[in-house]
Amino acid sequence: MRYYNLFKIITLLFTLLIISPTLIIAGQYQVIRVVDGDTIVIRYNGKYEKVRLLCVNTPESVHPDKKQNIPMGKVASKYTQKKLTGKYVKLEFEIKKLRGNYGRLLAYVFVDGKNLNLDLVRQGLSPYYTKYGKSEKYDAEFRAAEKQARKEKLNIWGDPELTEKYLRLKSKWGQRGEN
Repeated sequence: MRYYNLFKIITLLFTLLIISPTLIIAGQYQVIRVVDGDTIVIRYNGKYEKVRLLCVNTPESVHPDKKQNIPMGKVASKYTQKKLTGKYVKLEFEIKKLRGNYGRLLAYVFVDGKNLNLDLVRQGLSPYYTKYGKSEKYDAEFRAAEKQARKEKLNIWGDPELTEKYLRLKSKWGQRGEN
């Protein structure tokens, strides 16, 4: 009887470790693939879900209208792939909205304890994207990250055409040179 109980416990542990690795990393989700610089697919509550990173808008790299895709979009996409391939991520949501207009989850994505959304802005791969509202949690950090990236002319801020485009868009979003 004692060996039978021990066998049941070992079998249960083996099952949990081998068959359900997402249970081991509680609250974290496996990255299945990177769609582009600001969209990923994760395994979330037993199914595949697209996640749109909040407060960022990287240049296009996989847009159906090929004319929208630009080289800097590939740079942003590769950066996100490098950070997330084979990783588990933690998601943090804003209170106001869990999903966007296309049914994607809207979240801040944390990998290795770092906010990837902020990192994309810090690297100049995205402006602080406020078209649908400012960050409730990280507004000051996003502003500071963009200000520094612009000062250092990193990536999109080092290309005069992209800089002009994003400053024009930021004006439409209600962020007229607030940085």
